[in-house]
Amino acid sequence: MSLYDFLKSLGITAGIHLMLHSSFRRIRAAFPGIKPGDVINTLKLLVNGNGSLIIPAFTYCFKKNTGRNEIYDQKRSHSKVGAISEVFRNTRGVVRTASPTHSFCLWGIVKKYIDKSNAPISPLGAGSVLEWLAQQQEAYILLLGADFKALSFGHYIEIKAKLPWISYSPWEHLGVEPTAISTNGEQKLIEVPGCSKSYKNFETFLLQEHQISTFSYGELHGYYLSLQKLLKDGLSFFSTHPDKLLCDFGTCPACDSRWAYYLEQLKKRQT
Repeated sequence: MSLYDFLKSLGITAGIHLMLHSSFRRIRAAFPGIKPGDVINTLKLLVNGNGSLIIPAFTYCFKKNTGRNEIYDQKRSHSKVGAISEVFRNTRGVVRTASPTHSFCLWGIVKKYIDKSNAPISPLGAGSVLEWLAQQQEAYILLLGADFKALSFGHYIEIKAKLPWISYSPWEHLGVEPTAISTNGEQKLIEVPGCSKSYKNFETFLLQEHQISTFSYGELHGYYLSLQKLLKDGLSFFSTHPDKLLCDFGTCPACDSRWAYYLEQLKKRQT
């Protein structure tokens, strides 16, 4: 089976707005000889110009109190989230947003609504590409060789669910400040996305409740998800089980800091 036929069999059709998270290593294992550009061209062909293809190109250019700052250059900074993302960034007709920490690369109709200057003070919340996607009825997420640990949309759900630690930056142990830094200067952020490893708990819940199903092709596994349904299920789960969205205490410094903040807030409410 060709990659085109496989992706078409998942239900990917013309006119949808599709966000991709992927592992090129796993894709190549299933489709030997394939190149990142082949994956990109196949997805563009499927959604066509009436739809959108969106791929994160995060660089995490935060200001650090150590002074060792990596400065975001919208044209030159390499994506840190995979080979396909990096190739897509340099593809003709693709626009990259200006967010120094969490930029997205855009192709198709989405460019009519979000331009290259997009750099909200909530990188994955209000005003972001994710918020625009959340407002579209025909929006989907393709996890191709990736699981929910790569689910950037989970951070948007956290914000919408108003989880108690959402405005608390969890990266102080790395010297990270809630400030983005780019060639255009510094930008204070109202939210800093935290660790996403525990989104696996959300994935497990949805599988157990038969709300989602995984697809497989050889050793390639993943999910094709309706974003509207994911948002509805996520708001319910995140609001009911906030403790499931942080790593076990003692296993992750970022989540440990949010655990401490969360427990402190609970204690204040009880008193």
